[in-house]
Amino acid sequence: MSKLLLVFILTLITSCSFDNKTGIWQDASDIPIDNRVSKSISEDTSVTRYENIFIKNKIFSKEKEVNNSFNLEMDRPIKIKNWLEEYAIPTNNVSNFSYNDQKVLLFKSSKLKSFFTNKENLSSKIVFYNNNLISHDHKGTIFIFSLSLNKKIFEYNFYKKSFKNFNKKINFIVNKNILYAADNLGYLYGLNLDNMSIIWAKNYGIPFRSNLKFENNQLFIANQDNVVYSMDPDTGQQNWQFATSLTFLKSDFENNFVLDVINSNLFFLNTSGELYSINYLSQKINWVLNFKNSSQGSETELFLSYPLVLKDNNLIITTENSILSYDSLSASKNWAFSAQPVFKPIITFNNTYVLLKNNLLICLDNSNGDVVWSKNIIRNIENKKIRNKFNYVVDFKIVNGEINVYSKKGYLLIFNPKNGNLKSSNRLSKNGISSEIFFLDDKMLFVDTKNKLLKFN
Repeated sequence: MSKLLLVFILTLITSCSFDNKTGIWQDASDIPIDNRVSKSISEDTSVTRYENIFIKNKIFSKEKEVNNSFNLEMDRPIKIKNWLEEYAIPTNNVSNFSYNDQKVLLFKSSKLKSFFTNKENLSSKIVFYNNNLISHDHKGTIFIFSLSLNKKIFEYNFYKKSFKNFNKKINFIVNKNILYAADNLGYLYGLNLDNMSIIWAKNYGIPFRSNLKFENNQLFIANQDNVVYSMDPDTGQQNWQFATSLTFLKSDFENNFVLDVINSNLFFLNTSGELYSINYLSQKINWVLNFKNSSQGSETELFLSYPLVLKDNNLIITTENSILSYDSLSASKNWAFSAQPVFKPIITFNNTYVLLKNNLLICLDNSNGDVVWSKNIIRNIENKKIRNKFNYVVDFKIVNGEINVYSKKGYLLIFNPKNGNLKSSNRLSKNGISSEIFFLDDKMLFVDTKNKLLKFN
């Protein structure tokens, strides 16, 4: 199926053009597929190590009370001015968000229905820059919604003919005043947010399938064939590339990046279950871990994971049935824990917090992976009405030193991070929640199921 899709895309690419008068993409024939020969990183296979994540231990499924000797050390709340990339920051891990916590609704936008309706239920990515929300619809229209003016102030679409009816999935990152966008058609382009003009656009022929990272004047991205690219952000041309193992079995899991800017390392987890540490300055491979089951055929099992998270030198990988901690410099395993997470974990100074499929909220010791405490979030809701209507969880974060769990129906549960006890429960939105929860400048924002943006003080 993926080969047929690629042939279809390449066929369509041959009939495209750019309208210089309007700045709107009418086709794509003036944007040749970039087959430029760039520097390639070669892998030293001697540093590759197979890791067994198919742990036979019983999946963790019980509640546990905290030991009275447990001393909680929480990070100071972080105030974020701009949400410039998926997961907010290069490490994909914000330990503690800052929020005014008055839970007073400041405004509710008009309907954004045309932008958040998606024929294939593809989640539209959202970033925030200079008090503006930036997202896209399934047709590929990028739009900017002003929070201060409470209205749309810009929209842009360059898919006009051949790709008009092809559902678009676009990943974003903002650096300074430039929005970089990569899509599932193989396009990569830069958009100036000051004058709303296209800077450059390239088509690389194979759909991109990863979050984007930016550091050292390099734009990092990967395609669906698990090829890592370093791009020149000024031109969109390749600095270097690195091909990792290809998988022909497709899942919802996307290639994922994390950055360690202190040690200049890029961590890349691909859909084949390989984790690479790459020094993006020297362009050398530090180490490789392979999480596929080496005892079976390479295509007998799908590798599924949640995004990588990093704090200091603690790199956490979460698969379908495992939570694993590694030293990001040496690649030595700190610990492995048998569980079924539903979100990427949150790492704090001494602990890692994870929400599991069996509704368990757990606190792990970062030094050894032991369970400090675990609580069933549904069973501990005393209000029967909330317990019956809570529905499934759409997000969880640590806010002002407390664990916040958000449901599809718009409910918020707040837990004590020291013992897992439920502190409060209330409903934020009668129309539910359909997006990630964002914290900007001590405010809370999300999109409800009626496609309206809500902002709380």
